[in-house]
Amino acid sequence: MSSKFSFLVPALLSRFKASDTPPTQSGEAGVRDASDIVTLSLISHTNAGKTTLARTLLRKDVGEVRDAPHVTLFNESHLLLETGGFMLRLWDTPGFGDSARLMKRLKRERNPVLWFLSQTWDRITDRPLWCSQQALKNVREEADVVLYLVNAAEPPEAAGYIGPEMEILGWVGKPVVVLLNQTGTPGSSEFEAAEIDAWRAHLEPFEIVRTVLPLDAFARCWVQEGVLLQAVGAALPAARQPAMQRLTAAWATRQQTVWRQAMALLAGRLARAAADR
Repeated sequence: MSSKFSFLVPALLSRFKASDTPPTQSGEAGVRDASDIVTLSLISHTNAGKTTLARTLLRKDVGEVRDAPHVTLFNESHLLLETGGFMLRLWDTPGFGDSARLMKRLKRERNPVLWFLSQTWDRITDRPLWCSQQALKNVREEADVVLYLVNAAEPPEAAGYIGPEMEILGWVGKPVVVLLNQTGTPGSSEFEAAEIDAWRAHLEPFEIVRTVLPLDAFARCWVQEGVLLQAVGAALPAARQPAMQRLTAAWATRQQTVWRQAMALLAGRLARAAADR
């Protein structure tokens, strides 16, 4: 497809909600067992755009989006894709908050994760710690792969929360795929490549990070979601990869169908415009 028309695809895709919208939660009854479910936990520092990205991936409005810290207060599960009894599930979680203070407390404990999850925090009086606890609990209990979203509009060395949060996630031990949000103006490929390289270099010391990908909630192309699914599959244990391969294939079939429908609509309108007198 010509790059001249690539900006039209997201708008056209929204015209085909019937074929593009994931099944409802009622589809979960057909799942055979837990090994057929791949679960992704969307994690970030507070107010980095998790729920906005979740809406983009799910193709529907979920949660609440507001330019304020700790808007999402509870872990919310969504069915991203289902095919033949296999499920891809996405959790939107509360953001980490006050990571430096949290890390200081955790370092005083012998078993920091278990201690932290056993505490009772008030979501009104100490919302940063309460939200951090909910996010960490979700990663520990649910996640096969963590999608860690960062705000790429700021240089990595300025994001002081990255180190503490990566260390906390490292204690849980789940594989992490880092997603770069707000990567700048679409089309500025050289600048974007430099941003990606800077973030990859900054995150290289953390063994849990399997890859770093650009995935802006607004400027991304749907093809990037396929790259994300491939990265998730590579991060899974070998026993879980067949399920992810089935899900990725079903996703590709669905998206190609929507793309062909979108191109047919665009071609029809261009033909009518060309024939107009």
